[in-house]
Amino acid sequence: MRKLLFGCALSALAAMPAMAADLSVKAPVRETMAEPPFSWTGFYIGGHAGGGWSHKCFFEDGRDEGCHNSNGGLGGGQAGFNWQTGTFVFGVEFSGSAAGIHGTHSTPVIGVTEGWDSRVNSIFMLTGRGGFAFDRVLVYATGGGAWVRDRYIHTETIIAPPFTPRTDSVRENRTGWTIGGGVEWAITPNWSIAGQYNFVDLRTHDVTFPVLGVERIEQHVHLATARLNYRFGFGGSRSPY
Repeated sequence: MRKLLFGCALSALAAMPAMAADLSVKAPVRETMAEPPFSWTGFYIGGHAGGGWSHKCFFEDGRDEGCHNSNGGLGGGQAGFNWQTGTFVFGVEFSGSAAGIHGTHSTPVIGVTEGWDSRVNSIFMLTGRGGFAFDRVLVYATGGGAWVRDRYIHTETIIAPPFTPRTDSVRENRTGWTIGGGVEWAITPNWSIAGQYNFVDLRTHDVTFPVLGVERIEQHVHLATARLNYRFGFGGSRSPY
């Protein structure tokens, strides 16, 4: 009996390590899920502010009456839609700006001093855009149509007594085209900031003054803006934090 009990005890001691291994509690494994990539797809609205500068040249009956440069500030808003497929992003945008781009020059004529004053009061653009997304950074080009509201003031002063000036003014809408580009950075899942440049060509256009008559004016505008957008994204977007 003693031998039998001794043998059973030895067998139990030999089996204890294996039993202990089976009974040991394994550490829980944390499962990690890959986050979906950031997406630029969605509607957005925003605001912008910046500056503009313009170059205008004036001609009457083929006679060069001089040019002047204009500059000033602008600000407004924009709304658009982006669609992302892979790293490519395509979109369309409408923007409008109130502007104060102003310039003057004078033209010496025999017996008369002519003065020219121009102001760009508002700018509207309807553009398409396309670019490449590097996660939350978007580099893009833009182009489309442009509309500008201008005001021109023409003055004539006779260089002889009584030196009476004569003033003539007109307002007009001009159409043209624009091309540009920018860089946009999504600072949160919905908010982004951007810097954008646009060249606006308003071509050469005949403007009819009430007194002066027809004046041919050539004009183009440069715009540089800082932008803040809020995106109503859907599908595939994630928080970068």
